[in-house]
Formats: sequence, structure tokens, C-alpha cells
Amino acid sequence: MSFARELSRRALAINLDTVPAEAVHIGRRAFADTVGVALAGADAPYLDALEATLEIGAAPGQVTLWGRGGSRASVLHAALVNGTAAHALDFDDCSTTMGGHPSAPVVPVVLGLAEAYGATAGKALEAWITGVEVETRLARGLLPHHYEKGWHPTATLGVFGATAAAGRMLDLTEDQMTTALAVAVSMGSGLKSNFGTPVKPLHVGQAAHNGIMAAMVSQRGMTANPDAFEHNYGFFNLFNGAGTYDADAILSGWDGPLEVLTPGIAIKQHPCCGSAHSAIDAALRIVAREGLLPADQIARIETRTHDRRLAHTNRPAPRSGLDAKFSVQFLTAKALTTGQIRLADFDDARFMTVDLAALLPHVTASGHHEANAYLGEVRVVMKDGREFSASASTNFGRGPLNPMSDAELGAKFTDCAGAQLGAAAAGVYADFLALQADSPLGPLLARLSGKGA
Repeated sequence: MSFARELSRRALAINLDTVPAEAVHIGRRAFADTVGVALAGADAPYLDALEATLEIGAAPGQVTLWGRGGSRASVLHAALVNGTAAHALDFDDCSTTMGGHPSAPVVPVVLGLAEAYGATAGKALEAWITGVEVETRLARGLLPHHYEKGWHPTATLGVFGATAAAGRMLDLTEDQMTTALAVAVSMGSGLKSNFGTPVKPLHVGQAAHNGIMAAMVSQRGMTANPDAFEHNYGFFNLFNGAGTYDADAILSGWDGPLEVLTPGIAIKQHPCCGSAHSAIDAALRIVAREGLLPADQIARIETRTHDRRLAHTNRPAPRSGLDAKFSVQFLTAKALTTGQIRLADFDDARFMTVDLAALLPHVTASGHHEANAYLGEVRVVMKDGREFSASASTNFGRGPLNPMSDAELGAKFTDCAGAQLGAAAAGVYADFLALQADSPLGPLLARLSGKGA
């Protein structure tokens, strides 16, 4: 039996009527959080280039482009644009298993198809759970080698989550879902070399687009090699390599707790790369004890994070606001001197203040190989000789062990969506959390056009 077929069977076995109610509520929160960060990211200038390249104005469709002033597009183009917007600020939810962002490549798929075909919230939530389970369980057998090799799992594994979710929305048969997953093998991409550039969020839009494409062409009769995962030149051997993956780990345990519950989905509190969150939180612990540290009174800052995290966050001189999201040096210094990390901190015109520019050459970043890969340590030496230190272990965001309440998530949503939705943001958030299985999604999604609509 092919791996794609085995994975297909497991994906099709997920049923909203039998999953725990908590998983459904987590799905509602994921819809709201992903839409919120996408609305905040919808003004990214490269989305204008993307919309123009796709010629959406000349060929509009039926799916709302979130925060794009009333533009509507085909379900494929909407997934590309909305998926890119969802990851534009690197503020979307996280999975420690996946080493990435599970909802950004999946939510635009299920909500776009729901709007296009008039599906209910229950169908979309079932599809979201399916997509997240597929991509995170693939990660069980592929990481950490897949991540350390330089792949961006949000894209390379997210495409399979998007495909499985689209397959559930389109009611694919087992044969069609098997084919769709095999088609998606040739559609996975995303390299960490483009972290800190607009191409990273484009990875996610591409994964969402390609997932729908794989499902749709399979529904219409496209064929593919059902052994595309395990073939000598298949996904496992080319993306990972012989001896670096465990297919049995991917296919086992589907009768146990859902990944969306254990270890769960983590909501980001800081709008930047999750690999720097432990250092940020360690810095904020110092601030909580000592108060804000004036930049001109700091002699040096030393950060220590796991080598796996440092590999793409060691950026001592970030060149743009987006680049600064991946600079552990910038982020730690910002946290120590201002006590918070905000969306506005990454505005290209203002991100590098005079005091930070003077301080950054005195911030060093080193790596460790501790068993706790999320451990971050910060040591500060002041010019008057005082020394402060703290550590933190943040698993990419606030997960089940340190959950963000519905009220706290609502505050994040209104902060992200307020510029686009104004006073209506709080009501939109409440409507997402109130979704029932038979709730229609179209009217709610139509309200996401944003300013200028």
C-alpha cells in the first residue's frame, strides 16, 4: 500500500462529530487569529505586486481578499494572496512539532473554498483539523533533519496540509485524495535562505494555492504516482535523505490525541520569528525586575539560544523592518529598552532608531546544544558595572501550558484588524468564536474586505 494512500485514509477518517469540542474551539480561534494577522499584513507593498501580477482586477472572482479594499479573486488566486498576507508579519500561530506555522497555509484554503462553494463552518473546521493533522504528523517523521537541512516546513509540509484540507472541502474520494497528495509532492518548496524577505510569506501563499490546485486537478481526473513519497526520487529521499526520516512515525498514533490538542497550537504573542521568542521573554523578565534599561547606559548584551534557532536569527545588522523580525540581537535590545515588541517596531522607515543603531554593535549572539532546544538566555552588563540575567523557554508561542485566553486573543485580533475593520473588529472576532457547525461563512467572510471597500 502506498504511503499517500495510507495518509489519505487517515485524513478522510477525521470527523467533526467525534473530535473533542476543545479541538473545534481551537479551530475557531485559529480562523480568527489567522484572519487577524492577515488583515494586519494586507498592506504589505509586495501584495500589490502580487495582485497586479495575477491581474485580479481584470479577472475578479467570488472570494474576498482580506484587507484588500473590496478586491475579490478566484479561489486559487485568493489562496495565494490571503496565504501570503497571513504570514506577512510572521505573527501567525505555531506548532512545535511542525517547526512552523500550521494555520497560515490551511485557513485561507478552507475559508476560500467555503466562500466559493457556500460551505458551513462545520465543514471548514473539519477540513482545518484534517489539514493541520496531516502537516504536523508528517513533521513527526521528518524533523528535525528536514528543518536543519534548510527547508521551510510551513511551506514544504504546509502544502500537504493545504491539499488535505482542500480535499475535505471538495469531498474527494480516497482515490482522489491519494492522487492529490501525490500531486502535491511535486508542488512543495520553500527555502530558509529567503527568510527575512517577502519571499518567506510568499512560500505560504504558494502552499495554499498549490494545495487547492492539487485537490482540484485530482478531482477532475489528474493522475500521479501513488508512491511519490517513498520512491527513490520521491519526497522523503530528496527533501530529507535516506536514513533521516521515519514513515512509520507519521502513520502511527492517529487513534490517539489530536496534534491540535497535544502538543497543541501556540498563539504568537510577539510579531516576529518564533525562534527569538525565548530571548525576548528572557529580556522581558529582566525588565519586569529592573525596569526599562536605557540604551545609552548598556555596555553590552549577550544572548544565547539553541544553534538550530540561531542559524536564521543571527542578524547583527538587520537591513529592513522585515529583516529585523529575524534578528535576535535587534529583538532582544528592543525588548530590554522598550519593554515590548509591537507591530509598529518593524516599519521600514522607523525600525532602526538612533539609540538602537548605537547599541546593536554591542549585542552578541551565541548558540548552545542544550536538550531544551527552546531555552534562551540573556545577560546584560551596564556601563556602571551592574549585571542582569534571565532565561526563558518559549515554544514558539503561548500553547496549552501557557494559554492565551479568548479575551487576550481578542485584544490581539483587534490590534491587528483595527486598522482595516475599525470599530467592527471586535464584532468580527466575536462572530468567529461563536461559529456553529451549521453557521454559513459567506456573510462573515464578506466583511473582511477592509478599508476602502
